[in-house]
Amino acid sequence: MNHRIITITAALLMLGFGVLATAGCSGNLPKLTNHMTHTELDEVTETGFQLPDRPWEQYMSNSGTDLDDLKDKVYIGTEYGAIVYGEPCFADMLPDDYDGGVGEIVFLFFSESTSETTEHLITFDSYEDLKTKLRAEYDAMIEEGYQSVPADESYNTQITLYDAILAGQTEVIEQSVLEDYCDSYYSEEKSSSESSTMYWELDEDRLDLIKDDVHEYHFYDEELDQRFVIHVTVPPSYEPDREYPALVMTDAVWRFNDVVNLYEAMAEGKAMPQYLITIGFEYDIDGWDNEVRAGVFCDKKKEFLDFITDNMMPYLNETYLFDTEASTLFGHSQGGVFTHYAAFNYDRYENRPFKNYIISSPAFWTPYFTEACDYNEYKTEYGYFDRCDSYDRNILITAGNQEDADYAEYYGDNDSTLEGVEHLKERFDLYGISSYRVKMYSSHHYQYIPEMLLEYIQGIV
Repeated sequence: MNHRIITITAALLMLGFGVLATAGCSGNLPKLTNHMTHTELDEVTETGFQLPDRPWEQYMSNSGTDLDDLKDKVYIGTEYGAIVYGEPCFADMLPDDYDGGVGEIVFLFFSESTSETTEHLITFDSYEDLKTKLRAEYDAMIEEGYQSVPADESYNTQITLYDAILAGQTEVIEQSVLEDYCDSYYSEEKSSSESSTMYWELDEDRLDLIKDDVHEYHFYDEELDQRFVIHVTVPPSYEPDREYPALVMTDAVWRFNDVVNLYEAMAEGKAMPQYLITIGFEYDIDGWDNEVRAGVFCDKKKEFLDFITDNMMPYLNETYLFDTEASTLFGHSQGGVFTHYAAFNYDRYENRPFKNYIISSPAFWTPYFTEACDYNEYKTEYGYFDRCDSYDRNILITAGNQEDADYAEYYGDNDSTLEGVEHLKERFDLYGISSYRVKMYSSHHYQYIPEMLLEYIQGIV
């Protein structure tokens, strides 16, 4: 170990990471016990590193329907949305049994200058009146900076949809088929654009740096009835018989550029060697979808923590030696909501794979969380201090100091992101938790994450 790594390790120890604390509930057990069922064990597969081959594309047409056949007319989904001669359209539908007279629809107005979407109720006396008012809404979006050609095309698509509805020339398709079509449509659109923002956000050209050290696993969890893809990136100059901390990151679809950056820092001797583990949904699931994410981060926090604590980490620990006294769980936004839950429910488990938790921009305001049955329990840290008299984990709380404006329309009576962070600090101080730190970045909601993770493994924060 070179002098630089020794210095970083010492810095981490000074900050409280990797130090065994005996206060509060009992400390980590030295070994993680696997609680997977026979079915779950049978379902685990290790594959080669598939990500560079864009494996999600094979699932785009898995509905059994030839998606090209959906370009010849207007199709309406059973729940929402439409396909208008090949173009996805998510405009509000006309009122039921509309006959061309009085009615109302909701128009989603997007402001390019603020990047915010607001709902505008359009009431109209006739179909011609609707078309005039709808055109005015699109023109107002153009004045706000939205590009005229996309706006004009969207207007024409919406009117074509309404024309087909009035003429009785639409067909209903299953929602899953419509969603498969949209997945395929937007994947092709994104991959052909110059920015090449893909289904998984990553820089394909940089994957060569890590590809030989990435191991890919596929898990099934019975409690969640959910499949996950797990990537374990071992550190440079990896020694299989040596213990390393693990940095476990949720939301894998957004983390692979970070994995490359962190690996590179370790290779250059600027950061402590550790496993980089990402948890993502299986390739046939849209990990960008907030409702999908909320299904585990908010609605089924316990079951997801069960999976990580009693299934994934013990299984991987049979191959990779984890230093559980220096390992970290990280989550951002809805993932930050989950990491907060995990940090104050670890004591309920025999396995305790994490000493450290990073709670980044926790979205305690998201509708998916505020509708969860145990929503208000987060304000008492899920009753942790009713069970334990002190706290023996380490917590890093991070946020962007400019992010409150990003999702202001969703806060309602709830804390904004920064208010939630401030109230966390107040409660932690009230509980007497001394092993937490807060770092604010000059940033909006997510832009600071790469910098923060790099600083974290370098021992700067």
